[in-house]
Amino acid sequence: MTDTPHQADPDQVGYSLANVSEALLACLDAAGARSVVEVGAFRGSLTAVLLDWAAERGATVTAVDPEPPPELLELAAARPELTLLEATSHEALRQVELPGAVILDGDHNYFTLTGELEILAERAPGAALPLLLFHDVCWPHARRDSYYAPERVPDELRQPLARGAKLRPDEPGVARTGLPFDCAAAREGGERNGVLTAIEDFIGAHQGIRLAVVPAFFGFGVAWHEDAPWSAAVATALAPLDRNPVLARMERNRVAHLVAAFARAQDLQAASEDAARLRGLLARLLDSRALGAAEVLSRIRQRGAPVVSREEIRDALEPGGK
Repeated sequence: MTDTPHQADPDQVGYSLANVSEALLACLDAAGARSVVEVGAFRGSLTAVLLDWAAERGATVTAVDPEPPPELLELAAARPELTLLEATSHEALRQVELPGAVILDGDHNYFTLTGELEILAERAPGAALPLLLFHDVCWPHARRDSYYAPERVPDELRQPLARGAKLRPDEPGVARTGLPFDCAAAREGGERNGVLTAIEDFIGAHQGIRLAVVPAFFGFGVAWHEDAPWSAAVATALAPLDRNPVLARMERNRVAHLVAAFARAQDLQAASEDAARLRGLLARLLDSRALGAAEVLSRIRQRGAPVVSREEIRDALEPGGK
């Protein structure tokens, strides 16, 4: 088990909040949090960072994942101070003791996130609301749902789906090549679509909540009630990063290169598959009686060498053949 995001993410997609751990931990310290619930722990890259932070401060960490992958199970076995809840976010947030901070990085869709936020607001209204930390408040999830388990979302509250979708920042629908997603909304934008949309609608329905957005690694968001005793400290910690235009330009550049790299890889894969199909066709053609007849007929018509011979096809199929 590794606690470094680049080792856990060899393609350096930047999918983990561990990539912004310095900013995230600064927020936890500013709020004086001594208990953290992480919804959507996945492989545990951030969880490991949180455990090290908690060990120095006497804090507790709870990870929530309904289907924890092997890496997270290994981390829980190696670090007994971690509480792992194998439950959906809605189930876990109704039963867990209210923490000082909640990281919401689970299923990235409007229905799921709105439910998580409403549960927390009902249990801890007003200034009692925990510090809320989010991932994916920028492209591609800001205005487009994705679904790990679409069957958990009622049909009438789910966006039209695109399975095996490829997404690009310049395409509101789905593209031929781009970042791959198993299940995402077929189109970007509109009502009840996306992580940032859910957060903004929640803030619109609950007075006194402030949102900061750090535009890096798909977007790190922080929300808190302005009447919380630690509100000013959190705002100060985030002030240099909140909607920073330099960070936003760097993120757009990073995403553009990332999408281009995936597109190249997908094009190469498609070319490789086409070549494999062609080799299969040529191999079957070699055994075809029709090729023999065509070769003889071609020799007669050309009065010599045929247009295409078995030998040429065989040479093309052999390694190093031309």
